[in-house]
Amino acid sequence: MATGKAEKVLSGIQAGLLLLSAGLLIFIALANLLQPDGLAAVTLWPVWVWPLPGLGLLALAWDRRRARWILGVAAAWVLVTPALAEETRSLLRLGQPPGHDIRVVSFNCATNTEGLAEELRGLKPDIVLLQEISLPDRQARALARRIFGGRAGAACAGDCAVLARGKVTPQQSEWPYAHALVALPGRPVLHAFSAHFLPPVVRVDLWSPECWALHTHFRRSHRGQARQCAEEIARLPEGSRVIFAGDLNVRQHDASLAPLRGRLRDAFSQAGRGWGNTVLNDFPALRFDQVWVSRSLQPVSVTARKSRSSDHRMVVCDVVVR
Repeated sequence: MATGKAEKVLSGIQAGLLLLSAGLLIFIALANLLQPDGLAAVTLWPVWVWPLPGLGLLALAWDRRRARWILGVAAAWVLVTPALAEETRSLLRLGQPPGHDIRVVSFNCATNTEGLAEELRGLKPDIVLLQEISLPDRQARALARRIFGGRAGAACAGDCAVLARGKVTPQQSEWPYAHALVALPGRPVLHAFSAHFLPPVVRVDLWSPECWALHTHFRRSHRGQARQCAEEIARLPEGSRVIFAGDLNVRQHDASLAPLRGRLRDAFSQAGRGWGNTVLNDFPALRFDQVWVSRSLQPVSVTARKSRSSDHRMVVCDVVVR
């Protein structure tokens, strides 16, 4: 009698775990698709992390009598997660990229300038956008000449810098970005922005209401910064060629970046190749470092390159001028 009762209790627990896994899958899918601010503590995490608890619950729920349902939910996890993950598309983007007109490198060098010029020079960039670096204009121009050689220019604002192989004319800039007009030899003039948004909230204690509140506040603060940048870009003449890049300190496709989509598009979403995440350098789980371009510039290849001088990876973006 006692044995039968125990079996019923166990069966009920297993059924509950099965439903919990299915519910978690639906919750994670909707959270990532809709991205309400109140769920920012959840959507910060890479989508491919969530199958670990989801499949773990199914393992604990295993019962031959429910095998069909358990395997069905497991298959849903296996199918839905790659569909939601950006990495699936970039890893499957094969083939040799076409030629490019301009190469842009965005890099949070974490205040470390030792060996920076040599590392960047090897990538053969036309424009370098740096963050978390504070240099006087004279030193920034010297760094640009070491990277590009010959004629090169630089513009700095806050802890951001725009360096280029050509003439660089500083524009009015406000935190959190540096803005410059860049004239590359033989190329149309374009506007380059190097941005460094607020650092992320490092709270993973999802059982704490304070954690959820902080992430919600953080999402709204970042949306305010993105809106500020978008308003500055909106003031530029229609048809201006714009490159906006930097350490945005939010994961790819975060809802806080929606204001940028008025005049710009995320270059990696268009032409990303390989594993594009940039933080941290040795274990890149999120794509905090991003390049956005106006519709007059066509991205043909965007990759993340491991760095020797920072805890971030570098973003290398090749574009064609339309």
